[in-house]
Amino acid sequence: MGSEWSVGPHTLSLEEPGIVRLVPRGHLQLREIREMILPVQEFKKRHDTLYLLMDAREGTGFTAEARRALNDDRSLIPYAGAVFFGASFAMRAIANMMSRAGTLMGHPPAYPTVFTTTEEEARAWISAHRATRAQGR
Repeated sequence: MGSEWSVGPHTLSLEEPGIVRLVPRGHLQLREIREMILPVQEFKKRHDTLYLLMDAREGTGFTAEARRALNDDRSLIPYAGAVFFGASFAMRAIANMMSRAGTLMGHPPAYPTVFTTTEEEARAWISAHRATRAQGR
């Protein structure tokens, strides 16, 4: 385990090799996302590739302001992939809606987003995706 921060009710951890682990509790606000991105940007300076690993069991989504910002400002999402585990049906629907809205507005997804049931499955997906990217270089 690497560094860890509490941002409002949420927890952000930076893990080797290049994993940003987020545990949202309730809705993510734009101000919280902007606060979280600062240590992530520093972490990115030491890693070619970052992955977002989100424990979505207690998350309920993003505020409308946060959704708009994430669609408009790609610097807030510096990831090669995002994996959500334990997400409710509502959380999966919100994520799919954000992806589709971005595509309709001319901002197709910059990275794959995957939903798994367990953290082990999520970490396995990250490992496999990282290996596939390494082969392509």
